[in-house]
Amino acid sequence: MIKTRKLEIFTLFLPLLQGNIYICIEFGEIMAGNPKDIMESLSAKFRAISDLCKTFENENGALKDRLAQREQEMQALQKRYDELEKRYRNLKLSKSITEQEGSSAAETKARFARLVREIDKCISLLNE
Repeated sequence: MIKTRKLEIFTLFLPLLQGNIYICIEFGEIMAGNPKDIMESLSAKFRAISDLCKTFENENGALKDRLAQREQEMQALQKRYDELEKRYRNLKLSKSITEQEGSSAAETKARFARLVREIDKCISLLNE
């Protein structure tokens, strides 16, 4: 009769398919006698670890997809924010010009017309 051995700790390294990363899993088991039983036990644990590795790889892929989707959403939101910021600055500028003189819309239009004429004069001077 083979005596029961003390608790032994085994470390199993499973090379992953991607990169040189290893998963180190320590497990203990009271070892008794039959080497065939020990090999079957280790084989079952290896399959469980392999299945766990595949599960993690699938989950990692799904998380990468979600991250890419979130990044696209963030880019779209950033673009929308930039557009709104530009519109706000333009509105703020137009309000400041209108309120500057405390005038009506007709007076503001006349002021813009004067500014356009002055700009045209400057352009014609530069072209000479």
